[in-house]
Amino acid sequence: MPSLTAHLLHLDESALKAATQHPFLEAAATRSLPLEQLKTWLAQDRLYALAYTNFIGALLAKVPIPTTSDRETTLEWRAVDLLIDCLVNIRSESKLFEETAAAEGWLDEVCDAQPNRHTRAYQDLFAGAAAAQKPLIVGLTVLWATEECYLRAWRHAKSKMDSGLKVKEKDVM
Repeated sequence: MPSLTAHLLHLDESALKAATQHPFLEAAATRSLPLEQLKTWLAQDRLYALAYTNFIGALLAKVPIPTTSDRETTLEWRAVDLLIDCLVNIRSESKLFEETAAAEGWLDEVCDAQPNRHTRAYQDLFAGAAAAQKPLIVGLTVLWATEECYLRAWRHAKSKMDSGLKVKEKDVM
């Protein structure tokens, strides 16, 4: 029997490929992305990050934190540590994007953006998966799926970079 992750990855392989090998990623990797498209992406990714932060916070609130100090083996503590790491990482990413926008003089434009239909879909996905009546596993599955797609997408972008522009994977992930 395949694992849950294997099952999910094979549900719609063409949609996964379309989402993670999009022409936008190739343009970003080859530095051929038009400036307006880059600003739009930064603005939408910032809105995504804000929704993600609320999503992770809602998931964190669902974890019954045990009174034991054994952080290594209890599933609850492992989930809490994972979610805290997610918050730390998204804070760093948001700060990087906002600092970049500020340095370029786009911060107000980026911060004033309204969600487009794709960002709104992510906001709705996160809100639905973290809803009070949903079990924690639903939210954790959505978290895994979005992170898996993000990783695949930026690995694809990295593979399209000119050899002179390639950086270590840890620098883009």
